Amino acid sequence: MGMEPTRVRCMVVVPDGPSRRVGPAGVLIGRQRDCDIVATDPAVSRRHALVRLTGDGAEVVPLGKTPVEVNGEPTTNARPLRNGDELRVPGLVLGVTIEVPRPSTTPITGFVLQRGGSSFGITHSPFVIGGGTSDDLIVKKWPASSLLLHIAQGALYVEPRDGDAARNGEPIEAGALEPLAYGDRLGYRDETFVIAQAQGSIATTAVGGKGDLPTRVQIEILPRGGRVVFTIGGREHPVYLADRRFDLMFALLRPPTEYKAGELIPDDTIRTIVWPRKPAVSRPEINMLISRCRRDLVDAGIAGPRLIARAPGGGATRVVLAPDAEVEVLS
Repeated sequence: MGMEPTRVRCMVVVPDGPSRRVGPAGVLIGRQRDCDIVATDPAVSRRHALVRLTGDGAEVVPLGKTPVEVNGEPTTNARPLRNGDELRVPGLVLGVTIEVPRPSTTPITGFVLQRGGSSFGITHSPFVIGGGTSDDLIVKKWPASSLLLHIAQGALYVEPRDGDAARNGEPIEAGALEPLAYGDRLGYRDETFVIAQAQGSIATTAVGGKGDLPTRVQIEILPRGGRVVFTIGGREHPVYLADRRFDLMFALLRPPTEYKAGELIPDDTIRTIVWPRKPAVSRPEINMLISRCRRDLVDAGIAGPRLIARAPGGGATRVVLAPDAEVEVLS
């Protein structure tokens, strides 16, 4: 199953040229010919900038040695983008369009929320529940964006913004991605929703056959992170991971020679790769990094909590791959 419709559509527009839609892997701008948008000015780095989607919209990530200009203002750090912004790299001016489409009212994801005699279709991903005026399902007296529901590979996950949520009476940690199944009771403060199957939809399962696991993974190292392409069920699912999140994925997919991709990699080994100058990194810090990496995968339509698995009780982590999966680092 591919990625379900997202709430944000971002385009990078080349004047008098084509437009590039920003997908989960972002749009790469640079001098190297395999970039998504190629700039010919010699002052442009081979990998100069990346425009990527975020949970709230889009941002530009400078990758080269020189700044990227946003509306005439140079920046060397990741910067959020707005509709109508103008990006400049040497010899190239690019426009940015961002829109939030009005969501369909048809529950195309196969999941609905039931409360009393009412039913609310989960129509896209992420589906936002809260007290904000722009939330998809508005519950008065709740904080804005209290619960985010994500769909990835046919599985449903809830991401609470605080610690007031529970699944079947068990508390859910703030910021965690908790899987939800048909029949589960999702509670928040004084409200309870039941997860149900949309009428006429085909039931999906959280665990399926070999096609649900990556059979091939391609890794591209970038100056600030990298892009990873997972082939799942015959389809490519690209995702950009920034900085330590990419380092974590690289450590799991290309571990030291005594381990293989798909095996449990001990935390001590992960520490030496991801935090080479900080060997005393705590287990909660590792868990937080794993959580953020899972979230990036879910945003790309990949079941991150299923793909990145912790050992029972913690202490080691692995990427769950199909048997004989191929892992390749692109040069």
